[in-house]
Amino acid sequence: MKRTRLIPSLFMMLLSFASATTVIPMSVEKLVGGSSHVVEATAVQAWSEWNPQHTIIFTYTKFQVTRRLKGQAPTAIIVKQLGGSTGGYTERVAGVRHWRSGEQAVLFLRPSQDQDGTLEVTGLMQGNFMVRQSPSGETLVSNGVPEVSAYQISSHEVAPYRGSGMRLEELESRVHKAVQ
Repeated sequence: MKRTRLIPSLFMMLLSFASATTVIPMSVEKLVGGSSHVVEATAVQAWSEWNPQHTIIFTYTKFQVTRRLKGQAPTAIIVKQLGGSTGGYTERVAGVRHWRSGEQAVLFLRPSQDQDGTLEVTGLMQGNFMVRQSPSGETLVSNGVPEVSAYQISSHEVAPYRGSGMRLEELESRVHKAVQ
């Protein structure tokens, strides 16, 4: 009997190592609750730097805010994320999607833990909804990224994280309802 319990536990532990990043999925409503700001924004500029201790590389992205859904964000914000390339070194973090100039996103944000005036994405990649146009002209958003696993608390199962995909209007509606 002990062996039977040990094997599933060992299997789950090995699965969690198969992907470098494992998250507990958050609903849009939970993302809103954990965020001080929710904005629609366009990436303007990105750069990477070492932290002061020269142990971690961060990528900073300046965004032009086009619409505020929660909070009073200024018209320009800086979002800080783990990973990036600088000085001949590259740090890559599974699940962290860096932006290129011109890309649009709906971002669920909170003040950086470093209290340096930057913001960070709530729930790692979960608060980063990329905006794209469908072939039929609909505006769609998705926070799914490869190389990430999702841990389901209710079933104790680990599976690939697929994120949430929906129309932009649906996401905006859910944010507005959660803010009220």
